[in-house]
Amino acid sequence: MALEEGRGGLRASDADREQAVEVLKAAFVQDWLAKAEFEAHVGRALASRTHAELAAITAGIAAPLNTVHPPDAPSPVREQRTRRKISQAELAKSLGVSRQTVILIENGRYLPSLPLAFSIARFFGLTVDNMFGKEPVRPRISARSRSAPTA
Repeated sequence: MALEEGRGGLRASDADREQAVEVLKAAFVQDWLAKAEFEAHVGRALASRTHAELAAITAGIAAPLNTVHPPDAPSPVREQRTRRKISQAELAKSLGVSRQTVILIENGRYLPSLPLAFSIARFFGLTVDNMFGKEPVRPRISARSRSAPTA
């Protein structure tokens, strides 16, 4: 199941609704949902008030693999935040999001939207690739500079 049904009666946050939409997007891209079906599900997801409603919308759709953060992999957002000695609340306030959103991103349970990803990267003075890429971007060394003699 894409979302946990055990929290059924609890109110869904904006981050929960966005996570459900990400699951629906992945299903649409993989042709698991037709366009009309996708649009209807997204509308219902955005109007959902509880976790039970979100779970019903995403029932039978597997969560996309890239939304699950490996437990042993460090969160780049948490690394940057702790390196700079910033609290989750301070980061959330600077980004204009809730502390819960920062927690979900750090725990790998929520992928930030592109505008939010750009805001996070900009906040830490990094590019989105450097902030969220699988491997850090390293400068390329041209063949000419490698073969040039050093004095």
